Amino acid sequence: MAHGIAVAATEIIEVPGCEIEAPLGRGGMGAVFLARQLSLDREVAIKVLASELADDPLFLERLEREARTMARLRHPNIVAVHDFQKLADGGAAIVMQFVEGGSLRELLQRHPNGLPVAQALRLIRQIAAGLSAAHAAGIVHRDMKPENVLIDLDGTACVTDFGLALPKHDGSTRLTLTGTAMGTVDYMPPEQLRGQEVDERGDIFALGVILYELLTGQTPRGSFDPPHRVRREVSRALSLAVMRALRPVAADRFASVDQFLLALDGSQGRGRRTLLVTSAVLLAAAAGGAWWHYQQPVQTPAAGPWHDALAGVRIPADSINGAWTNERGVLTSNERTSSLILEETMPEFYDVKTRFTRLSGMHSVALFFTASGSIGACDLDAWGEGLAGVQTINGRSLQDGYGFRFSLENGRSYEMFIEVRPGLVRVSVDGVLQKEFDIAAQSLAIPQPWDWPSRLRRVALGIGSYQSPTRFDQVEWREVKMDFANSAGR
Repeated sequence: MAHGIAVAATEIIEVPGCEIEAPLGRGGMGAVFLARQLSLDREVAIKVLASELADDPLFLERLEREARTMARLRHPNIVAVHDFQKLADGGAAIVMQFVEGGSLRELLQRHPNGLPVAQALRLIRQIAAGLSAAHAAGIVHRDMKPENVLIDLDGTACVTDFGLALPKHDGSTRLTLTGTAMGTVDYMPPEQLRGQEVDERGDIFALGVILYELLTGQTPRGSFDPPHRVRREVSRALSLAVMRALRPVAADRFASVDQFLLALDGSQGRGRRTLLVTSAVLLAAAAGGAWWHYQQPVQTPAAGPWHDALAGVRIPADSINGAWTNERGVLTSNERTSSLILEETMPEFYDVKTRFTRLSGMHSVALFFTASGSIGACDLDAWGEGLAGVQTINGRSLQDGYGFRFSLENGRSYEMFIEVRPGLVRVSVDGVLQKEFDIAAQSLAIPQPWDWPSRLRRVALGIGSYQSPTRFDQVEWREVKMDFANSAGR
């Protein structure tokens, strides 16, 4: 039996299968409640369409599209949707993950002069990771703002509220007319204000506004200074990346969220490597306001050619443990704990990707890699709990809860992609960014269950499977050059 809570004197909310506990907030389309899903005995958030909108099929369709859109996007930085229900009173509700900790707007209100730069960058990278997953699925959010980012108690940012999201390639009927601007004005790019089509670069504009607020505590309206002129702790290189995201012409912004993330990587040179910027600043007028431009485009790290890490592997000389076979460059491990050396040296910064298929078993597949002078492991489906990510970091394993969850299906091919950058490691699976790991001033190590010999020749790159026969079809790496000239003074 469903229970209800009074929202107004004449309105009682009932959602079958859920016991509503408390109101969480109200927006333009309805209210959000904390509830308990009785069948699984877990806390959930329920978004209920406002009663005054329930008779409008356009809003019902928009809420259902929001639920379907979010349900397609499985990512640790996107709020998960569990169910969509049409209610007895003609309304509808979305049952979704409850993120305890408040919104990004509430966090900003507690930091009127901006967050610490490192925290601001960590949050924007997580938000960008969620948007990157949405874009990879063909979804443009179109309403990114701090209210639509929830911060969990562990500091994880989760994107929510895809009510204005637009699927780009599925032939869906538009729920807004061309020429009509919908969204939140401060975060809308000029093309959206004019009612024109908005693509991924519109979300990048909103990311730029949010990052500007995170760094300065101010919303960039009309004529505004670059972030480094507002706050001395912000480098000119980082300021340049923000200002490029805010350019009024979509073609002048970053072409993708991944390019934006690369620029953020390049801006954090740890005092040695920063982006080359010019001192010329141009003032241009657009969309009824004035916008700052830097003369030069952002320089992003340059990637070298790909190298085949499987070429030249010698079995058994390169085997650390287990038994391996090599059939025309395709390596396969056996049912024992198996590890194999691929490279003895690697560049300081690089990308590496591996395509593999777990043939049987139920345990992890790993890529061993070097970062910050030490070697660690990136595991998928580890510890028998579906844990994934980089381990160990300063002695902490994925069992300490800092990773993400990714369970492998036997017989299915996956591609793991790792980006090693200054002070961080970014992990993607099948083209979707899963999580970024902060390794600045931290040491990596191989988890004990891999049972590496104490005396082992130098290893900088390797592969492994834990008691689960796995076929590795491809392992390739490329150097990423981040040798940027030091920028001029502020």
